[in-house]
Amino acid sequence: MNQRELDVLKILWEHNVPMMATDIVNAGEGLTQSTVTAVLRKLLREKLVEVAGVTHSGKVLSRTYRTTPAARQAALEYFTEIYRQFRNVVTPEELLEAIKEGRDTANE
Repeated sequence: MNQRELDVLKILWEHNVPMMATDIVNAGEGLTQSTVTAVLRKLLREKLVEVAGVTHSGKVLSRTYRTTPAARQAALEYFTEIYRQFRNVVTPEELLEAIKEGRDTANE
């Protein structure tokens, strides 16, 4: 999984409603329509997102997308693999403490 794929998944998770590609572009920083479209095609092939429906966008019909349960599992596997690469440097306790501190900072 690459950063752009994570960006798109994160936007879909944060909004928790089916979104059109244009909505995803507007919700993200530095995302272009062509990038989001390409990422969505890849995520569809990998069954990490699915078409939730079709809606009107102006005068055209557009698909809306949502994550699948497999997306959460893929994200967990991605982050677990990153941790494995650093497990000789960072202990599980240190990682949990850093996560907790991040939550505390986000709530301020």
